[in-house]
Amino acid sequence: MVALPLSAQEHRKFDPAKFKADLQKFITLEACLTPHEAAAFFPLYDEMNNKQRVLYDKIRDLKLVKPLDEERCKKAIVEIDQLEIEIKQLQSNYHARFLGIMPASKLYEVIKAESKFHRQAMRNAARPWPRR
Repeated sequence: MVALPLSAQEHRKFDPAKFKADLQKFITLEACLTPHEAAAFFPLYDEMNNKQRVLYDKIRDLKLVKPLDEERCKKAIVEIDQLEIEIKQLQSNYHARFLGIMPASKLYEVIKAESKFHRQAMRNAARPWPRR
């Protein structure tokens, strides 16, 4: 009886390397990237995501504990807003760099594919544990 839940948990354990590989494969196929485009794109894409992750982590930290007074709440809101603007500026800068690698129509498809992949991943993560 105990072995079943443990095997189900092991089955659903998150694997960041697999997630990244699946994402890259999905984007490559959905956006019809050539091997040359994919080889030039994904290192920059990973660089952008790593920089964004730092900013998202700061936002998460600011949202973890509600500030105790109005002034600190206001300061946290302003900091979160500024971090979100930095994220969008970072995306904009990298999008300009990506346009040096591929046509705008392919970058548009990359952006759509990334969003589609994340939506599917969230739907899959929300499914109940598999029963064996």
